[in-house]
Amino acid sequence: MSQRQLLSTSYIGKQATDNVYLTGNQKLLNADLRQESELKQNRLLNTIVLAAVLMALWFIMSQKTEPKFLILGAASSILIAAFCSRILIMKGAVSGREYSLLSFNPFKMAAYFCWLLVQVIKSALYVSRIVLSDRSLVEPSIAWFRADYDSPFARALLANSITLTPGTITIDITDDGIYSVHALTNELREGLLDGSMQARVAKTFGEEIEFRALSAEEIPETARIETDIVTNRYIGRRKAR
Repeated sequence: MSQRQLLSTSYIGKQATDNVYLTGNQKLLNADLRQESELKQNRLLNTIVLAAVLMALWFIMSQKTEPKFLILGAASSILIAAFCSRILIMKGAVSGREYSLLSFNPFKMAAYFCWLLVQVIKSALYVSRIVLSDRSLVEPSIAWFRADYDSPFARALLANSITLTPGTITIDITDDGIYSVHALTNELREGLLDGSMQARVAKTFGEEIEFRALSAEEIPETARIETDIVTNRYIGRRKAR
């Protein structure tokens, strides 16, 4: 092969490499532009939904049907929604993706709250029976588990659901998704660690999570200190009685 042919082959190979590099960069750029466009559309949709909710609440409370009041109510709702829509958006704990408080499936959320209501009633009856008849079953303990939701609203919903359920209280949540929960009895503790509530919250928000019950040895020192403080306070109150 002559020197000219070698130079020609090298030039063609370099061009092919450059084309592959440019194509890869172009794909990344297109993906970034597509993601930015989706975020803008989601923000606009969230603003519209928030304005509609505020307008509905305004109409229910005011009961005004005159055109001037309707115009003022609509204008106020739009201005408040435009101002507050950014406040209702938070970054994901893992991916950095933006989540809005209003971005959820209303049917899944309604189904979850119906299920939660049943659990609250069952736990209330169970705790009432223990308090009124058999206090020997009361064995307070701290349960730890990891549920690495990306959506901060999913994390908050699980924490509040646990606290709303009689017999369990969320003490702390770490940045990496470790929950510290105070349970009144061993049965409540085991029921919490079966993962059913965590899975339902994940399904409500369309997430796939890694759920795992943790032992005290696997917990960060700061989380253990916090839970020790709560436990000691409870023991002190029982002794004072």
